[in-house]
Amino acid sequence: MIWLILGIVIIIVLAVRAIKIVGPDEMAVKVIFGETVGVCESGLVFDPRFLLPGYFKCYLRKYPKKMYNFDYKEREVITRAGEYKGVSYGAQTLKVDSVAYLNFPREKRGKETTGDELIDAEMVEGVEKTHPLIKILRAQVPTEEEKLKDWTEEAVLGALRVAFGKMTWMESVENIKKITEEAENVFKSSDGALIRAGFSKKGIQLVIAEIILPAPLQQAMPNIDKQRLEAEAAIFEAEQRATETVGTVLKMMAKSRGRKVEEITGEINESDELKKEFVDLSKDLIVREMALKRGAYADIRVEGATGIERVILNALAVWKKMPTGLSEEIPIKESAEGEKKKPGEKRPAGFTWPKKLTEQDLERLRDEFSKLPKEERDKRTEEMQRLILKGEIKIER
Repeated sequence: MIWLILGIVIIIVLAVRAIKIVGPDEMAVKVIFGETVGVCESGLVFDPRFLLPGYFKCYLRKYPKKMYNFDYKEREVITRAGEYKGVSYGAQTLKVDSVAYLNFPREKRGKETTGDELIDAEMVEGVEKTHPLIKILRAQVPTEEEKLKDWTEEAVLGALRVAFGKMTWMESVENIKKITEEAENVFKSSDGALIRAGFSKKGIQLVIAEIILPAPLQQAMPNIDKQRLEAEAAIFEAEQRATETVGTVLKMMAKSRGRKVEEITGEINESDELKKEFVDLSKDLIVREMALKRGAYADIRVEGATGIERVILNALAVWKKMPTGLSEEIPIKESAEGEKKKPGEKRPAGFTWPKKLTEQDLERLRDEFSKLPKEERDKRTEEMQRLILKGEIKIER
């Protein structure tokens, strides 16, 4: 009887050891005797061969489902020499700040599934035969953040250098959206390192955050041009982040109602009550971001949304990026009632807070304010944000 009980205990222990757990935020590649045999989603994976010694190569290789984001600061690129808008420019060495986003693929790639057109993969009815996560394993792509960042850097630098090599320095700083698209096309090309390694086009993104000119060029540029280019770059970076920020609210609303994002978007456009809920949730998200990082309104400028939610979110972003002091040259007839000057506060001559603003007013004011010094431009940002949130300044369609 003792031996029977002992035998049962041993069997139970071995059975437990043969079970591997893939966490809710993980996926895994199953390897048996050194050969990849499949991809496992979250849950329990049982295989007695996991009990064999390590040299038999029977194991699970786990990969996170999260989105990685890597900052690459001040990487050097060289622009081409040539003409732009009738003016000749020489080749210049610039420094570029960029951000790469990527996550490991969860489904097989193909034109109908992920939009990838793969020219060198075995295809079955338009979808590749081998799961891309297995390709990731074979390419020995690391999962640790620092190692993955280093592994990705060569592809980022290659994309930046190819893109900037097609433009003059003036064209690149005036068209940060265009240069970002050029770099991202190279970053996502079918023969690029990331796609060949197994990553999907919809799972990777490259964003240019800032272009830093050499000191002699900065000194030679007129001050108004520098301020205009800085404002355009800041707004474009905000637009790049807006999709993720506003998308969070839409996904939350859709999930709570058992709807798809496309369905809830249509319902929001048709319902004033849902519009109000969307705006309230968005403002709550903004306030929480401000608690973590001062000036988080820079990340909220929505592109693609319509209606009052677009006006309000745009208003917050535009005011963060433009000055909040007004001059005598801008005619504002009304001011927010009850708004009192703080003790010791000096306001510009003729200054009043507007009581109502349309989106067109905001665009006009932004152009006017881009001419003011940065200190004056930033001075009243916090006050303007507070007034919009309190409803003392109304945003109209």
